[in-house]
Amino acid sequence: MRRQLLDHARAVARFAPVRPAVKAGLRAALAFFVPTVVGTALHLPGALWLAVGGFNTSFVDKGGSYHARFRAMGGTALAAAASAVLGGLAGMHPALAIPATLLWVTAWSFAGVYGAAANLTGNIAATTFVIALGLPSGGALAALESGLAVLGGSAWAMVLSLVLWPIRPYRPARKAVAACFGAVADYAEGLSRTVQGAREEAWQALIQEQHGRIREHLEVARTTLAATRHGRGERGRGERLLVLLESADAMFMGLIALGEQLESLGPPVSGPVGDPRAAVAVALLECANTARDLVRLVEQEGRSRRPQPEWDGRALRDALGDLDARGLITRLERARLSDIARLLTELRERADVALDTACRLPGPLTEAPPPARELAEESHASLMDPVRAHLTLDSEVLRHALRVGVTTTAAVWIASVFRPNHGYWVTITVLTIMQPYTGPTFLKALQRVLGTVVGGLLAIAVASWLQNPYAMMGLLFCTAALCVSLIPLNYGLFTVFATVTFVLLAELGSGDWTLAPVRIVNTLIGGALALAGTFFLWQRSEETRFPAQLADALRADRAFFAGLAEAWRHGLPPDTAALTAARRKLGLATINAETSFQRLLNEPRWRTEAVEPLMTLLAFTRRFAAVCTLLASRRSAPSTPEVREALSRYAQAMDASMEDLADAVLHGRQPKPLPAFDELIGWNVPHPDGPGAALGAEAPLLQSQLERLTRQLRVLHTAATRRLEALPLATHSRLKGLN
Repeated sequence: MRRQLLDHARAVARFAPVRPAVKAGLRAALAFFVPTVVGTALHLPGALWLAVGGFNTSFVDKGGSYHARFRAMGGTALAAAASAVLGGLAGMHPALAIPATLLWVTAWSFAGVYGAAANLTGNIAATTFVIALGLPSGGALAALESGLAVLGGSAWAMVLSLVLWPIRPYRPARKAVAACFGAVADYAEGLSRTVQGAREEAWQALIQEQHGRIREHLEVARTTLAATRHGRGERGRGERLLVLLESADAMFMGLIALGEQLESLGPPVSGPVGDPRAAVAVALLECANTARDLVRLVEQEGRSRRPQPEWDGRALRDALGDLDARGLITRLERARLSDIARLLTELRERADVALDTACRLPGPLTEAPPPARELAEESHASLMDPVRAHLTLDSEVLRHALRVGVTTTAAVWIASVFRPNHGYWVTITVLTIMQPYTGPTFLKALQRVLGTVVGGLLAIAVASWLQNPYAMMGLLFCTAALCVSLIPLNYGLFTVFATVTFVLLAELGSGDWTLAPVRIVNTLIGGALALAGTFFLWQRSEETRFPAQLADALRADRAFFAGLAEAWRHGLPPDTAALTAARRKLGLATINAETSFQRLLNEPRWRTEAVEPLMTLLAFTRRFAAVCTLLASRRSAPSTPEVREALSRYAQAMDASMEDLADAVLHGRQPKPLPAFDELIGWNVPHPDGPGAALGAEAPLLQSQLERLTRQLRVLHTAATRRLEALPLATHSRLKGLN
């Protein structure tokens, strides 16, 4: 328990490894304070709503394509304006306020079925509604004026972000693609360092650190580029960015295959000729430099001279020739080093395609770009399809929407009965804290409460010595900019400065300089309500969700290998396009499993007995995929019927074992014993005439790679068994009752 408290304390104080969003903070401060100053100076009746509309709409601007930003901000403006009108009308009739809150807040919380942007819009609409409930209008006309004021403030925020603070339409896409090459450069540098030490734990740490990160960069770039290209007639720059994105993905795959083959070499050795790893390390460093050149070329606007990299697999082939001439390497080592040289050469070819495309990026399209897969177009499905898909209590989105609706309604009822000062601060706290999952809700509650306490104390200190309204407005502009700028770093810091801003602004407007304790008390009440709603209303622990996510990742591993096996069965090289799609699906499934695991660790009631086996399962799910990526890089097909027969038997056994492992993880049972894989591939078996003898004789490198794949499966199998032994009996029962 003590360790869990320390872990939660670290999570509350943890800073994300990103820079503050300074420009976003300044824009939000301008969007908030210009309407406030103008409304106050002109004595406009809706000055507060002008500021609310400006701040909330600016808050929605998360970057991305120009079209996507306009759509998100405009949709939020309309939703918030409608919420202000309806909330003002409902607040005039206390008997209507309770059912209206339940329906409106639940409906907007359910907007998460349409994605993260819709979820943020829904939260803002619900928040605006409860503020309007707490500040009831004097009549229908006043409610309408509130809605129009929200639209006015929102329009100012949109003009500020999209016109006065202009952006280039393709700049977000270029930055996203450049970030992919930056991540590839980091991975190549990590490989260069690791290959010279070659400790197993270093390889493992590199995979865990880089693979998921690069896949996330690729998916962000894919989404951003698709949104940017949507509805645009110009094709030159969009197509070249697509080629660059595919080149970054291909370089990532090549580096995965290289890393897996390099690890199979074992520890470095010294001899009269030297270790060939030195040539590989130098080539990888040069590859990283080329990737950084690509970052510069993609981000900049003007034309540049094309860099001429000089790295490839030739230096390794020369070193390999010396070793071979002296008889210092075995047949298998020679095959491995030759394959590494091939992979380096192919990696250089992919880098050349990217460099050629990046140097032509700013200019007009004069020739067809290199071929690349088109981004998947969004299907024109019915707007109601996501709603129908989530109208079940098994849906996390529906459960969360009901939870938020009921808890917020309870907060509104408490405010209507006890009538606390600024009672809508209670409901805003509930809406802000409650997340679809228990762990993030608990963490956000801690950050919100602690940040409010610290911010309240700062507000008391400021109010005690600074009473000049002009100096106060200048200070509040700075704190408003700070609170938005610091959101990417830590939500608790955002809460500190948001509390200072809104408490002092409320005190400045009302003349009541005692609102800081009110804010703290109301936040404590709202936090308690949010946690109670999370724990007692349709809560499902991540402990029951995580096995399904992990099973999905294991099945994606199985599907990736099945694509290879299908090609082997017909004596054909692997289908590159199909395997790339399978590899992407696997990467996303693994990211989902790792995210679920992190949520599991953040849950306050999580038991720590099974952490190590779960971490091993996640890690070696990626290791299994890395070996499959290496196998997919082979350009030759199985040459003889005997080899194809051995591969077919191995593939059948592997397919059955991976499916059994995924099913065992999902249902909390013991996995079945593994088949004798070494006999199937003829690896270190006493009978050279067994079923895998042909594979060892004709394709020793392939045989070695299959042995590595078998080794990853054995680690997964052992970890699944240890996980079952480590879990308490109650958890066994819950896992077995999932279906």
